[in-house]
Amino acid sequence: MPAVLSIVGRSKVGKTTFLEKLVPEIKSRGYRVGTIKHDAHDHFEIDHKGKDTWRHREAGAQVVAISSPTRFALTKTVKRELDVGTIVATYFTEEDLVLTEGYKSGNEAKIEICRKELHSEPLCSQADRLLAVVSDFAIEAGVPRFELEDISGVATFIEERFLGRKDKSNVVLRLDGKKLPMKSFVREFVVGGILGMISNLRGYDDPTQVDISIRLKKK
Repeated sequence: MPAVLSIVGRSKVGKTTFLEKLVPEIKSRGYRVGTIKHDAHDHFEIDHKGKDTWRHREAGAQVVAISSPTRFALTKTVKRELDVGTIVATYFTEEDLVLTEGYKSGNEAKIEICRKELHSEPLCSQADRLLAVVSDFAIEAGVPRFELEDISGVATFIEERFLGRKDKSNVVLRLDGKKLPMKSFVREFVVGGILGMISNLRGYDDPTQVDISIRLKKK
């Protein structure tokens, strides 16, 4: 199961803008990231009026899916709202991290975005599993605070707290896109073996990240 972290804050505080910057930063470090947007008011529509999927739903289909060579989307009528754990377990099994926008009342760990112009106090506390605050002013919440533009700092905090990197080498192994778990001794063997083989190659200069892609030729 991937790690789950909720990005919370008041309306119009800039949660989406922050996620637009945070997601590519974490992806650039070699992780797969998924997102979930919470709509507490049940106002969202992704199958717009007049489109084929909308017409299918209006005709009475409870589950409507649309598929293309590169994308797949699904809408489903539910009797009650699905909890984050169920959504993640069903649709995000291949991700390393799932970031939710919203769910401030949920049980997931949280980072709150705060702007002084909206309110001087955070919505959440450590009792709500608040782990950090991102703000444009000094604030005392008993948790680490980051500046709004410190995307790299927040990404490192998330990486160390949720993705197990810390001071260890991070290795992600996927076969045909499916992530395979690796025990620590296997990870250390892989890192040591690869670095040992390529350290004498021209251009090697103490890298912080090594990317290798192998396409196997099938008979």
